[in-house]
Amino acid sequence: MGAYVKKTARRRYDERQFTVRAVHRDPPDLHKLCEALIRRTLQEVGQSRAHRRADEAPETYRSPGQPDSARGND
Repeated sequence: MGAYVKKTARRRYDERQFTVRAVHRDPPDLHKLCEALIRRTLQEVGQSRAHRRADEAPETYRSPGQPDSARGND
């Protein structure tokens, strides 16, 4: 390999200047964004409702030690 050659054309870090250019893009489709947000919210609500219902005893549950008269069946 050849010997190391210093590149003198490069500037030092403190002498650098940075510029930022804006990239113009089409505006977002708000209808699609709103639809996606609503779908996600409904999905999360459904999942949380399913978790809560799984923890609860069903409404038709009858405890095995309870007599028929206490259940309301005569």
